Amino acid sequence: MTNRRCRSALAILCASLAPGAAAAQQALPDIDIGAAPRRASAVRPASTPTPVVPPQPVAASTPIAPVPVQNKLPATVEVTTAQDIANTHQFDIGAALDRSTAGVSVNAATGNPFSPEVDFRGFVASPVVGTPQGLAVYQNGVRINEAWGDVVNWDLIPSAAIDRVTVTSGNPLFGLNAIGGAIALDMKTGFAWHGFELDGRLGSRGRRQSAMQYGVEDHDFAAYLAIEALGDDGYRKFSGSRVHRVYGDVGYRGDQAELHFTLGLAQNRFGASGPAPVDLVNIDPSAVYTTPQTIKNTLAQYGINGVYSPTADWKLQADAHYRAFDQAHVDGNATDFMSCGGATLCNEDGDPTNIPDLFGAAAPLGVIDRTYTRSRTIGGTAQATNTDKIFERPNKLTFGVSYDHGWTGFAANEEIGVIAPNLVIGGTGLIVEEPASGVSSVSLRAENNYLGVYALDAFDVTDALTVTAGGRYNLAKIALFDLRGTALNGDASFTHINPMAGATYKIMPNLSAYASYSEANRAPTPLELGCADRDRPCLIDTFLVSDPPLKQVVAHTIETGLRGDFKLPEMVSGRFEWTAGLYRTLNFNDILHVPSAITGRGFFVNAGTTQRQGVEAALSYKDERLTAFLNYTLTDATFRSTTLLGSPDNPLAVALGLTSILVTPGAHLTSIAKHRLKGGFDYAVTPDWKIGADVVYASGPYLRGDEINFFPPLPSYATVNLRTSYQVTNNVQLYGLIENAGNTKTRSFGTFFNTMQIPFLAFVDPRQVAIGPPLGVYGGAKVSF
Repeated sequence: MTNRRCRSALAILCASLAPGAAAAQQALPDIDIGAAPRRASAVRPASTPTPVVPPQPVAASTPIAPVPVQNKLPATVEVTTAQDIANTHQFDIGAALDRSTAGVSVNAATGNPFSPEVDFRGFVASPVVGTPQGLAVYQNGVRINEAWGDVVNWDLIPSAAIDRVTVTSGNPLFGLNAIGGAIALDMKTGFAWHGFELDGRLGSRGRRQSAMQYGVEDHDFAAYLAIEALGDDGYRKFSGSRVHRVYGDVGYRGDQAELHFTLGLAQNRFGASGPAPVDLVNIDPSAVYTTPQTIKNTLAQYGINGVYSPTADWKLQADAHYRAFDQAHVDGNATDFMSCGGATLCNEDGDPTNIPDLFGAAAPLGVIDRTYTRSRTIGGTAQATNTDKIFERPNKLTFGVSYDHGWTGFAANEEIGVIAPNLVIGGTGLIVEEPASGVSSVSLRAENNYLGVYALDAFDVTDALTVTAGGRYNLAKIALFDLRGTALNGDASFTHINPMAGATYKIMPNLSAYASYSEANRAPTPLELGCADRDRPCLIDTFLVSDPPLKQVVAHTIETGLRGDFKLPEMVSGRFEWTAGLYRTLNFNDILHVPSAITGRGFFVNAGTTQRQGVEAALSYKDERLTAFLNYTLTDATFRSTTLLGSPDNPLAVALGLTSILVTPGAHLTSIAKHRLKGGFDYAVTPDWKIGADVVYASGPYLRGDEINFFPPLPSYATVNLRTSYQVTNNVQLYGLIENAGNTKTRSFGTFFNTMQIPFLAFVDPRQVAIGPPLGVYGGAKVSF
């Protein structure tokens, strides 16, 4: 077994984390996070260029034997490596995490596999604008939650270029938004990956994809490049995808310093079909409810990071980055505008508008909402680490400062359309300008300024006991500038000090215990601050209004657990690794998005206190031919305060003539699976032929809009995935995949809708559900040198 510490210059918690988060790894004693059970390759496919073991980067700690009980991190850590991703042949990182990582699940809310909503412990990192985010996501030290809405666009991340993914529980050193934890992506470099690889694949639903990666090292310099492209017709109507993304790294390594320049580019276009009525999907699982629904994402990201070690006990680190993200979103919806027999349309209250009635009552009306987002982010980190002993005992102290500045241009408009029999909305050219109805074109500029100052110290009290303590000061300033008037002008400032304390104790050579307490905060985003008035709801993600301020979310997390490894003498040749833990996170002033009585609109509210608590257990095994894993997660997510939430389409509220529901303590949060069970294996039948499989089980969550839990949750589901590969020569590999082999109709997300919204359709069931991918068969080949 090799040391699995991160190789990047700004490695934190064995992954490249965000500016300011760089404290975690450097402040902790030398550890091997491999103690956390994870899937690993029993036999590396010959077609994959074998990663070389480079000279240890100066930023990393001195190598130690990877003994699990030497893990001194008082938190939960799950690691997915590049080889784990390669074994499952996943093009999107969300699916790879869903297959194996404990506590992680994926909701198919968008109906497109390349824009998943990733859930960890009941907190999400979602590409859906308007979803309250609870996870911080970092790529090579850069926080990639976008400046507008904190969303995470997973489609921009090239999976071939990922060296490892680290999922870790709440820690204030990760900066803003890590109230539920953080997902850190450590990308490949030319120092760590050598060779050339070309991977091509064809399969179900018109899938055609290719990936190329190349890494080279020459003395003190190295370079790495990955290019990916994909075309797919989609498993829902109008949900085809076109994905193009590039990642590159050029590095220099000297005796005392290391420097890296990185580049990320992407241009993707895909359909996002969203939830559809149960009555429709029971007839045709590929059915959609109102379209077009398309998204075009464009990214250009540049970064530089480095480390300098003036002495053996001091390390100085810094990074800087620039991120440019553009999005164009087209979304067809039903509408409350209607013909009322006059020359103009009427609004939901029956009042005349200034919108001409071109078709009369015979035409079913809809709208096409268009949004344009142009975000830019620039930031950096400066950090110092000292490892001088204190009282002759090992100690690691890290302190630093991070700053990020983001600015966003946002524009939106709404066009009146007519709904065709196939539910495609055709535009009429009539742009809605109805301030009295709360709908008019929007043009604004938003600015974010995030400052973090942090310190963390880890002290070895004894050879068995390590105590870790630290804190972070966060300052968030957010401003809105209305470019069409003054209604949206405003600014807000949020501050918080997030403490952290924990300890690990080595009970015996192969067993250790950990416990910790931490706080984290999440400031409201510009989008949330601009849409927080229940009396003036927004057409998310289209229209904003001037609103009362929201409070920031503050999370308190406690967790404890055991981890270790063991071997069964004379029975098996491999080694087992395991973890078991308990956690509880209380969110104060949690922010939720709730629907309005006006169709298609909603607003954000502080919903009091919510709680996520649960159990996590994982077991893995590895020998020369077999790797296997099994993990289970229980997530009990509940409201702890009495709160009134809008839910106008909830059938119980409709029957009582209400538009809101009263949620009481103990009610379960929606869209969160309570139980998750995952297992899988990869087995080398011969040195050239390998087979593998994995299964994912999840219990059904409550529908969004049913926060009172009056109706049954969605059904539980299990999916089985099969794979095999054969090494034809040292340079050529053939492989085959069967995904969702049982053709399970997974329903991981659902909500309610107005069954009378479209006049020519008679719906009975008021539920809408998002259907996951059906059976898919794929075949491919890898060529490597």
